[in-house]
Amino acid sequence: LTFLLSVWAIVAGLWCLLYLLQRARAFRRIGPRVAVDHDGLLQMLESLRVAGAVGRPIRLTTARGLMSPVALGADEIVLPEAALTDLEPEQQRSMLAHELAHLVRRDPAWLALACLIERALFLQPLNRFARTRLQDAAEYLCDDWAVRRTGSGVPLATCLVKVAEWVQGTPQFVPLAGMAERRSQLVTRIHRLIEGRPMPHAPRTLWLSAGAIVLIGVTAMAAPAVTTHTRQTPIVPTDMQATAADPQGDAIGADGTIDQIVADTGDSVAEVRAIRGMSQAEMTRIRRDTRRAFADARRSMSYARMAPLAPMPAIAPTPSTPAMPPTPSAFASRVRLDVARGMSRAAAVWGREGDRQRDTTSIAVPALISALKDPDVQVRRAAVQSLANHDDPRAVPALIAALKDDDAEVRTGAAEALGQLEDERASPGLVGALSDKHKDVRRAALSALQSLPGQVPVEAILSALGDSDTDVRQSAIGLAISRMEGDEGLKDSRLTAAILKLLGDPSADIRQEALSAVGELGLKEVPSAVFGMAKDRSADIRQQVASVLGRIGDPKGVPTLRELLTDENSEVRESAVNALGEIRDRSALEALVGALKSTDPTVRRAAAEALGQRED
Repeated sequence: LTFLLSVWAIVAGLWCLLYLLQRARAFRRIGPRVAVDHDGLLQMLESLRVAGAVGRPIRLTTARGLMSPVALGADEIVLPEAALTDLEPEQQRSMLAHELAHLVRRDPAWLALACLIERALFLQPLNRFARTRLQDAAEYLCDDWAVRRTGSGVPLATCLVKVAEWVQGTPQFVPLAGMAERRSQLVTRIHRLIEGRPMPHAPRTLWLSAGAIVLIGVTAMAAPAVTTHTRQTPIVPTDMQATAADPQGDAIGADGTIDQIVADTGDSVAEVRAIRGMSQAEMTRIRRDTRRAFADARRSMSYARMAPLAPMPAIAPTPSTPAMPPTPSAFASRVRLDVARGMSRAAAVWGREGDRQRDTTSIAVPALISALKDPDVQVRRAAVQSLANHDDPRAVPALIAALKDDDAEVRTGAAEALGQLEDERASPGLVGALSDKHKDVRRAALSALQSLPGQVPVEAILSALGDSDTDVRQSAIGLAISRMEGDEGLKDSRLTAAILKLLGDPSADIRQEALSAVGELGLKEVPSAVFGMAKDRSADIRQQVASVLGRIGDPKGVPTLRELLTDENSEVRESAVNALGEIRDRSALEALVGALKSTDPTVRRAAAEALGQRED
């Protein structure tokens, strides 16, 4: 027994010494700490210190080798250099509040003590488990402390996204009281902050604390040793197993991309449904999508939780081998995508108006506007789609800028969102998007301009009328008519000529749309191209020809209408009779009289009604 105790003491001493050496090495890697002279940050820290009733002064320093804000000792907060330049004031305030909470709780001290106990009592691996869970709980409690002092969890959530971008290295062997030391915890923390769910508080008693300490001590000495072993396949969370068994759930993409993130969790579904009166079907969909999103995120992050335990042995890739952990940049992108989706859902829960959403919190829309500049394309796509659901004019300038995004899907979404807002400020940007190289962008821009026809130059409409895409040309016809029938009553011969040219378009839909537009131009004579379309293979076009001839009222169209009275399609024949009734000419009157002898009873009845309505 003495020998075993001696061996244990030697090994424990070596482990503790190694920890102290690693801690010293970590501080050397951080580099020299320089006092921060930024007046704004110092004032923020001082106001937070007073609000939190912290009696001792707090030092604020910065270090070049630091990637995440940390609390050191009893009175020092150390920031990375990026925190001074890359964060908004609200994000900086939330960051300082979080780190100040670590100092208030004296987390740096107990974390160092827990690490020493973990190494001294190395025979019990559950000590490591306990330390990591205490560290997780500390982060949640510091988040709650910061939210109570700043008034909102959204700035802290967006700050965590930024910090995730900075943390590009592997996790530290020596845990510190940092803002994002455990990246696998970030997604859950962000969801809590967006939803405003505080950590539940359990009552503490002296006897319970004393009993727990005794139990831990006995367990540490009496329990058998357990060897840690790194699994080569990640532990699949219960959420993911439930999702895989859900016949209604969608499959998760192999690339790890989160298809849809919602801000409603199972814990808050009942409350939200009671307050907002959502249907059971919608709540079921929210639960299913939430399970899928969390399962996907936790599956990809399970590697990050396991990596510090031991190096993963090299194995040959096989079809059953799990994908390697995502890179730090991919992890940060996933977190930012989570925030963008969550912002839209959170705002939707607290304000609805028809099919559009109102950002009653004044939080979601500014955050989504900022996300339009995110380096990850999927985040920008999610942000622009979310903004399309908000009727908020604050988003107009950012959406106009998004019309020049590198990604065509982002540009398309921006054009669609601007069309729903119907803001005249968007007209120049949408007109410029008519020359976009991607047809979906041109379609969306043209559709958006339908509500702003007076703001569209004739040259832009002419260009759209000659576009290579069928849908663009068809929409441009309607825009041209709206432009010519608007308050200005624009009569431009170039637009008329361009529409008449489309009467010979290869697309039947375009020909029919152009033919319908001809009847809206207010012409006094029938264009020659219209007569040729009376023999078109499409019965709809022949019927439209008869209608246009009647609207123009030119007697030159009577012979063509006589021919259409014998058309094989009954609707075409009836339209020809109605058109003859609109032409005030003797030849049209004679044609109607002749139609009374038609073999088609529908034609005879229509001719009789048309004759009864004529005044000549």
